[in-house]
Amino acid sequence: MNNKTLATALLTTLASLLVFMVLGWLSYTNGWIQFGGVDGLTPEQALDKKELSTENANFVCEVIVSMPRGDLLAAPEVYSDVVVVGLNYVQKSGWYQGQFSISESRKGSMVLQGSKAVVSRPAMFERFGEMIIGEEFTFDRSDGAFVQTLTFKGGKRRHILKGTCAKMSAAPFYSHK
Repeated sequence: MNNKTLATALLTTLASLLVFMVLGWLSYTNGWIQFGGVDGLTPEQALDKKELSTENANFVCEVIVSMPRGDLLAAPEVYSDVVVVGLNYVQKSGWYQGQFSISESRKGSMVLQGSKAVVSRPAMFERFGEMIIGEEFTFDRSDGAFVQTLTFKGGKRRHILKGTCAKMSAAPFYSHK
């Protein structure tokens, strides 16, 4: 009886494995499951392929904030944060979730300089005891570098945010078809 029980268990295991493999193969060939990203590429390959594309895109950025306290001469408050950056190549505009003049509802004008997207917007408000006359950010599409800069009356410039971004993408089970 021991040999009969062992043979039945082995046969049941092999049959289950065969059914599992056939269902997996059918799921893969019908496109219900995918290995890799869109078009059979890994996420890294898809990012490399699109890194200098002109598609509209959103990016998640890990940044270090160096926010002045009181005035520009005081030691800044330094902390890390996460912001979202958007680039629209058709409208030649961009935005980020910022605190100053560029935001999703008040986009800045975008100019491409090689792999860098430079987004700027004029401003006219006082902060840190100085008049801010402009804000810009640069996003390097080749390495994801992000830098946000304020321009003050008199020509002074100050970096407030610096960090690295990665493209936001749909979940792996999402289909664009």
